[in-house]
Amino acid sequence: MLRQVIRIIEGLSVGGAFLSALGMIFIVGLVVVEIFLRAVLNTSTLVSSEYGGYTLVLIIFLGLGYTMKEDGLIRINLVTIHFSDAGKRVADIISGILASVITSFGLFYATQMVYETWELEMTADTIAETPLWIPQLSIPIGLFLLLLQMFAFIARRATNDK
Repeated sequence: MLRQVIRIIEGLSVGGAFLSALGMIFIVGLVVVEIFLRAVLNTSTLVSSEYGGYTLVLIIFLGLGYTMKEDGLIRINLVTIHFSDAGKRVADIISGILASVITSFGLFYATQMVYETWELEMTADTIAETPLWIPQLSIPIGLFLLLLQMFAFIARRATNDK
């Protein structure tokens, strides 16, 4: 049962990474269109910088869970290299729990920010007047995917299933 839950979590993380990759493609396309418009037609999209920034946030946050899954986050093991395998597992579980608590706080406040932005009907003060809750939504979604992946990390370490 636990392995099935971990597989679902990892599938969600892969989905986040896929959306992140689509975001990268979108930014490249946006830059190409902007360059073409400026060079050939002497005009601009007027939103490429704004939407590129929103998409960059999406890329970063939706890729966090996958990065955790692939063990790509920075880990400082200066102390734990001297631990036994059991000691390393305990240290991983403790650090995973602490990181989950911190991420939970971030998730709570990011969700609160998106809700308040939506409730106040805040929009970007640009020509596009983008409702800000839309690009902000990628932050709590990404933090939620990261938190799920941290739970999977803790479960794998607790069951000694790397």
